[in-house]
Amino acid sequence: MNKLPRIVGGSVVLAIVTTAAITGPAHAEDSSEAKLRSALAASQKSLATSKAQAATAQQNLTTSQARLASQQSVLKQAGADVAQARVRDQELGAKLATAQEKLKKADEAVASGKKQLASDRKRYATTMNRLVQQSSPLQSVSVFTTNMTTTDMNQRTQWSSVATNVSKDAVERISKQVTKLQADEKKQAAATKEAGEAKTASAAHLETTKSLESEAKSAADAVAATVALNKADAEEAQAKLSSDRAKIASLSKRVKAARQAAIEASNRLARQAAAAERRSAARSAGQSSSSTPGSYGAVANYNGVDPWGFYWGQCVSYAAWKVRSTTSWSSFENYTNGVHFGNAVNWGAAARQIGVTVNTRPAVGSVAWRTSGSAGHVAWVTGVHSDGTIDVSEYNYNVAGGFGTRSHVNWRSGGSSGFDGFIHF
Repeated sequence: MNKLPRIVGGSVVLAIVTTAAITGPAHAEDSSEAKLRSALAASQKSLATSKAQAATAQQNLTTSQARLASQQSVLKQAGADVAQARVRDQELGAKLATAQEKLKKADEAVASGKKQLASDRKRYATTMNRLVQQSSPLQSVSVFTTNMTTTDMNQRTQWSSVATNVSKDAVERISKQVTKLQADEKKQAAATKEAGEAKTASAAHLETTKSLESEAKSAADAVAATVALNKADAEEAQAKLSSDRAKIASLSKRVKAARQAAIEASNRLARQAAAAERRSAARSAGQSSSSTPGSYGAVANYNGVDPWGFYWGQCVSYAAWKVRSTTSWSSFENYTNGVHFGNAVNWGAAARQIGVTVNTRPAVGSVAWRTSGSAGHVAWVTGVHSDGTIDVSEYNYNVAGGFGTRSHVNWRSGGSSGFDGFIHF
């Protein structure tokens, strides 16, 4: 019988993240877990989209809030301008009241002047009529044609002089009154114009500031409406994000529970196999224990990965199963206590980090370990002989990806057939 070529280098193990997506059916994998993992992957994709949408919505909200703050600042300034305009309007109102008071006084002065002028004109006419009655216009002729005495003549001359003086005084007084009346009428016109201009300026200024305030308020209202819409979008996106996170948490919990159930089932099979091996060893004294793969073949296979994170069918996966099923390290896995075991070449150093004894003294139930080759190799020690050789059971050594045993191995020989030491879990 031709012997299969020896596989040198052991197995290569990579860290597998427990949330890796399942892309097809796997050996001994429960279909419900596959569905859960598929749903989890879809939810994670939805979560990524929700995060992006929530970030965009939040950015839009932040931008619109900044615009609102700016517009509210403009509105505040417009309000201040309106307040200032109202103060100015009050000042102009006071000025208008003053102008109206001046106009009233001017109107009164003009009316009084007209009344006084009419009175003076009437008095002047009355005075002149009296004088005319008392003095004949033929006075100069009567001097020579009548028997008027000198006294009479003097009296008539005096009346003529008085009439002349009265006429002169009245004319001067009336002239002054006319001049004053004209000045009052000018004041009246100026006061009327000033009051009108003040009223027009006040109304125009107040109207302008009110218009600015209205425009600022309209702009602020528009931006506030945008902020409200963006806030609603942000809240909706956040709600969607929260919903996706809750869904992922639920699915992750269910996946973890399904995975744990599979691990527990594998462990039960492993313990049963270990018990059978121990019974077989008791019946066959002097023979090595665990000369068969036992129930390792029933260990769950997740697309080539075992439940504790090693590649199924590799030396490290088989050794990890033996450690979990026959030692107190029942929860041993690829990442134990935060330390990554990975390829067999790392096992000695990793074991020391978690407090496991590593030395050069073989014992049944220990893990034989070597560093030669690119990935190293581990095997399960099933027997120790008086000459120092050992018996081992292993995967992926003589049989590629399969179970095998070796007897009386000179572990000190080095190379691909020997070992560097032993790990006592």
